[in-house]
Amino acid sequence: MKLRQLQFLVAVYEDRSFTAAARRSNATQSGLSMQIKDLEERLGVRLFDRSSTGVIPTSAGERLYRRATQILRQVSAIQNDLEAHSCDVSGTVHVGMMPTFTRAVLAPVLDRFARQYPHLEVKVTEAYSAVLSGEVASGNLDFAIVPPGRDIAGIRAEHLDTDVEVFVTSPDTARRHLEPIDLSKCEPLKLALPGPSNARREKIDTYLKTYGIPIDTIMELDAMMATLDLVSRSDWTTILPGCLCLPDIDQPKRKLHPIVRPPLAVDYILIEPVSQILSPAAQLFSDEIKSQIHKICAICRNNLGAVSFAAAELEDA
Repeated sequence: MKLRQLQFLVAVYEDRSFTAAARRSNATQSGLSMQIKDLEERLGVRLFDRSSTGVIPTSAGERLYRRATQILRQVSAIQNDLEAHSCDVSGTVHVGMMPTFTRAVLAPVLDRFARQYPHLEVKVTEAYSAVLSGEVASGNLDFAIVPPGRDIAGIRAEHLDTDVEVFVTSPDTARRHLEPIDLSKCEPLKLALPGPSNARREKIDTYLKTYGIPIDTIMELDAMMATLDLVSRSDWTTILPGCLCLPDIDQPKRKLHPIVRPPLAVDYILIEPVSQILSPAAQLFSDEIKSQIHKICAICRNNLGAVSFAAAELEDA
């Protein structure tokens, strides 16, 4: 059994296609198919059922995939250990970030990291969760930070922290900035929300339906800066993560309102390829960004969380 064969098996399993797996592995389809066939003959089992619509792993294929990802992660760890032992950490980190973080979280990390590790190159791809998850699964990103969504083959996830969702309106509304709000008692809302592929959207839709939030219109807008600008100049409203809203707490171009009865939260996870471990450079950057996210989420819960505002109101009374 060859290491390259295990890499091919993982690619076929995750892509459910010999053509896509060959493209991802920089191999020819015929060569990849022959390697998988050779692996099946050596093991004496069929690993995939082939059809005109794609490939489906057999029970043996499922078991071998789990073993293969563990082996490939161990090989990746050995390579990283040798690199770290032989020389100073260097290289390139390619990370995926949502607009939630690129507005208020990322810049301080990039500034510190560039000064501390001047020989490491950082590349950042900004996109929504569905795109970032696909890029991680295909190996184009070292890791990404997204809200939890549907399981995707080839990805492992680590929970990072919990943020609060915030109701955001124009500065011209009558309600006071930072005044908590019960959305079920509002007039029908004109809401600008991300599209269905965004991991937060399903949770927001469930919340709106479960608690009978009156809705006038929903505009699907997968453009964060346009959403912020639209809300600031019109009667459209939105629901955004606290991390994204931090710049508006003290110098508001929009009014922020903690959501009460009940609060609405959003979790963040770090996702990475299941068959690799982070390189030393990527691990260093992930440690920095995780530390900043923990710090920012704590600030958001303390300043934009419904519980803290309810306690403040009781003290005032």
